[in-house]
Amino acid sequence: MDDLRPILEERLYKGGAEPSSLPGVLKALSKMLATDPEIDPAAANARMHYLGWPEIELDYHTLQLALACFEAEHAGGEAAFAQVESRRRALRLREVEFQPLTLSDP
Repeated sequence: MDDLRPILEERLYKGGAEPSSLPGVLKALSKMLATDPEIDPAAANARMHYLGWPEIELDYHTLQLALACFEAEHAGGEAAFAQVESRRRALRLREVEFQPLTLSDP
């Protein structure tokens, strides 16, 4: 599994990423896939363009390769990779308090 990272970097380079921007691209891609592992290529490209990388074009295979690479880098595999962001979101949601709604009869 150690050979996934160079393959991913090469595909990103062929997809338009500059070598100097690869660390930032990989970080953004990791966060995007952690929050939505099932993201489609069109939405992923729109997100990457929004984040400042308009030259990058991701396809389905690159997204799947990135997901496999990031899962392999996390010791627990897919579950641990997805749970990291899930736990952060859950902690943020606990901080929000809601007031109960009262319904009045018309």
